Formats: sequence, C-alpha cells, structure tokens
Amino acid sequence: MLSPLVLGLVLSVSPLRQGPAEPLATEPFDAPKYGLATRLPTAWTLAIREREDRIFVALIPQADRDRPGIAACELGIAPASLEEYRDRIDRNARERGRPNGKLAVNRIINDELGERLETVWEFHPEIGGFWRETTIRIIAHGQLYSFILNVEDASQAEARPAFDALIAAATFSPPNTGADLLDKDANRWVQREYKFALDLPEGWSPALAPTEVALLFANGPVHGVWSDNVLVLAHPHGKKSLEEQAREIPELLKREEPNCEVISCEVVPQGEIRAVETVVRTRRGPFSMTVIERRFRGLRFDYEVKYTLETERFDALAPTLRESLDSFRELPGPVPGGAGKSA
Repeated sequence: MLSPLVLGLVLSVSPLRQGPAEPLATEPFDAPKYGLATRLPTAWTLAIREREDRIFVALIPQADRDRPGIAACELGIAPASLEEYRDRIDRNARERGRPNGKLAVNRIINDELGERLETVWEFHPEIGGFWRETTIRIIAHGQLYSFILNVEDASQAEARPAFDALIAAATFSPPNTGADLLDKDANRWVQREYKFALDLPEGWSPALAPTEVALLFANGPVHGVWSDNVLVLAHPHGKKSLEEQAREIPELLKREEPNCEVISCEVVPQGEIRAVETVVRTRRGPFSMTVIERRFRGLRFDYEVKYTLETERFDALAPTLRESLDSFRELPGPVPGGAGKSA
C-alpha cells in the first residue's frame, strides 16, 4: 500500500463524470516487469516508478502547491473475485471505518472495459478541505492492479476524466516473475537470474515478488482474499552454525513478534545437506497463519525458503511443503553477487 508519507499528502476520489472539453496531453508509460502499459498525463509529475509493489506514483498539481494530488497504481495478489474484495471493504467500513472519512461508493462495474471494482472514500481532513480517494481494482493474469486517485474536490473535474482515460488506455501482460517452468509434471521452477530450482505444490505458480529482496515468490490457490505463499531469500554466507541458529531463532522471532508461537525449531536433513526448520504460528490481521521455513547453506549463499499458510490448511499440506523444501537445488552457472561461484 502507499506509504503514510505519500498518503499524508492527500486523501480521496469520485464516480464517473464527463471529461473536459480539452483532455490533458499524455505520454506512454510502460512497466513490462509489472505487466502494465498505459498513458500518463504529462502534467502529472512521476515521483515513484516500479518500486516494490508500486508501479507508479504521480503528483497532480492543485491550487495549494503544498498539497498535490496523487495518482498511483499498485500490484497485489488477486482475490478469488472482486465480489469477495468488495464485501471485505464493506465489512471493514462498517466495523472500523477510516478517520474523518466515509465510504461513498463500493461497486462492481462490468462494461466494454471489463470488470472492475470502484471504491470511493470521502474525507474532511483535520487540516481542511474535502477530498476523495478513488480506487479502481482490476484482476489480470492472476494479479490485482489497484489504480488510485487522491485529489481535492476542486480538482475532480479535470483529474477524474484523466484518471479514467489512464485506466481505459491500460493494457496488461503477465508480469516478469523471474522464474521459468523447468518440469511441468514436477511443477519445478527455475529462478532465471540466480539459478536455483524449487518444486512447488500442485496448483502453485510464481508471482511478482512483493519485495525487491525476494528472489522468488509464488502463490497457492486463492481462498477468499488470501493466497498462501512461499518466498526465497538469499544472504552472504554467515559464520554461525545451524545449531547456533536453531538456539537463537525462537528468541529473535519473539522479539520481532511477541505474540507469535514457535511450534518447533530444529536442525533437519534436507537431501544431502542439513537445514534449520522453524514452524511458527502468528496472526495477519484477522487470519491465523502458520509459517514453515528452512535456513540452510548453499554453495553461493545462505538461503531462507519460507511458506506462509492459513493455519487451517497447514497440517494437511505440511508433508507436501516439506517435499518442496527438500527439492531446492542450485543449478550451474554464474549468478549476481555469488562470489564467482558456480554450482
């Protein structure tokens, strides 16, 4: 989601209106890694481009130069349906709401542009003014694209038609996940740049990583608005033994998340090597989650492979997840930052 600093610049959006007599001039915007191409108004200043889950953030000039509007697009994991997402927004609005704001619109639109979810929040910030935050959500290639417009009411007449035109011009392609299918029967995927392979559970597939430090990220089948996931991280070789790590990890986890429950943390065999396997139960919002992770030393890096699932599915899938963890292999070839080592 947008950072508090970015969101603090503005707060809002509105339903469809007729465009101005003279549309704003635009220029092409292409983010092939994220699978999005569109056109952005040249009058909007691009502030962030292709950073983590933000495809772009643009500043929109307003009467108060110190309070520009915001147009943005974020990439996320697609829910099972937009209806599921709409219902969740309605429920959250009833139960918690948002400071100084009310949910004005939350509807599914399905027309020649396809299906999308339009959500509009209206705000009266403490610093004054009347703002609208509009979010248009579109599912494409298993991803959720959220187009966001935050402007003051006086800017709506010009900004909203330009925002609608930006969405109408959008084309979507599969994001570049950095992974290629190596063996369909085994559902084995190879990370193209860092040259390691992992067999994913049936029905799982790579997606664009939500953080730049993850070398591989993959999702399982969607359950409502949640999708189980796995990510792979790599670090330079450390000096601590697996046994030392197994003793320290529970305390580190408790320090980071005091309410978590460490189910187990032990050194286990992993093919021809050994790994520290940790199972921990925690919460993510309303969800009870169970995480199983392995930390182990490869030829090039120290790796972390971490599966996160809703707790209700963990026990049944645990044997499959451990088979997947056992399947990790480094492949031959040079890799970035691999100290010239080749598997």
